[in-house]
Amino acid sequence: MGSEPNFAATLEAIVREAQKSIPGTDHAGLSLIVDGKIETAAPTSPLVEQIDEYQYKFGEGPCVDAIFEAEVYRTGDMSAEHRWPDFSTAAADAGVASMLAFRLHLDGRTQGALNLYSSQHDAFDDAAVHTGQPFAAHAAIALAHSREKLQLLDALDSRDVIGMAKGIIMQKYCIDDERAFSVLVALSQHGQEKLRDVAGHIVEECRAEARDSLPKS
Repeated sequence: MGSEPNFAATLEAIVREAQKSIPGTDHAGLSLIVDGKIETAAPTSPLVEQIDEYQYKFGEGPCVDAIFEAEVYRTGDMSAEHRWPDFSTAAADAGVASMLAFRLHLDGRTQGALNLYSSQHDAFDDAAVHTGQPFAAHAAIALAHSREKLQLLDALDSRDVIGMAKGIIMQKYCIDDERAFSVLVALSQHGQEKLRDVAGHIVEECRAEARDSLPKS
């Protein structure tokens, strides 16, 4: 969908600015809550994805705790870190010495965390925390607004597709709008598919039939 690149661009801008603005940062990324799971978004390097996978695998680490426990987590010596024993060993072996994670939340709703990484020990001082906290607050606002726009556009797109499918069914079976919608609902329930997906299949089939009916050159 056309709105998805804009959402991705917002994520990338947040991470890029964090990498430039927050002292000590070598790499950065976002951990977002998506359908009840934590997923990495806009990583600045493959190392970010690797380290995040360790956190998700072991269920521990700065970003996990920033999401579920407190707003800020910092460590300056991963090899000596005892709060996350399994994760810290794996992260240190991968070359990460310091991490700083900020919860991203707005109006009481946690969206995820902003994660910063460094190969240097004690890379994130108090100045980094003081810079990062307001940055994370603004990032949470930008993320929430971008998500709302994405959801709105997706809803509008779904409505358009469902409307087209209803029109196709009405014309094909000579029925009214209400009965056409009932047909869509029945197909959705029978196939255990989302209504929008069923509508999309009908529209695509109609387009394919129209293409096939064109004279061959």
